[in-house]
Amino acid sequence: MSRIHEEFAIVPTGARVTAAVVYLAYLALMGSIWLGPVLFDGKLPHPVQWAWFFLAAATGLLLAAFVVLVGYVWADAKRRRMNHVLWTLLGIFIPNAIGIILYFILRSPMPVPCPSCATPAGKGQAFCSSCGTAVRRACPQCRQPVESGWTHCGHCGTALGARDSA
Repeated sequence: MSRIHEEFAIVPTGARVTAAVVYLAYLALMGSIWLGPVLFDGKLPHPVQWAWFFLAAATGLLLAAFVVLVGYVWADAKRRRMNHVLWTLLGIFIPNAIGIILYFILRSPMPVPCPSCATPAGKGQAFCSSCGTAVRRACPQCRQPVESGWTHCGHCGTALGARDSA
């Protein structure tokens, strides 16, 4: 399965159904606005009216995509152990999808599962909170998590050896 399918799979079913219902309702509304008056008179719509209807239908796809993105923000923030309600509300109420863009810029990294007990460990954890197993490389002096390419600890300044881990 591709990465797009894996990421789309976390969108809640309710968000997908809501997006479909919103799109169909929008399509029915636009059809009644652009094509309804002509069709009720028993005439064929002018090609310009069809063009406006299809333009409105394409715009409705953007609305449905917005609903799916809000659902994605909800589920992704939840799996990253972030405040999913706050990020969803920001995604909905900050105009022009800026809240969703901010989410993608500011989201936390995925928690790393513990190799022993599979408990998720957040970004700032070098050791599992359940069993104490090392989940990331840690400074030998202050035991804070350090990145793999660092030569010195960013917290206490201790020189890190090539094989220093937990």
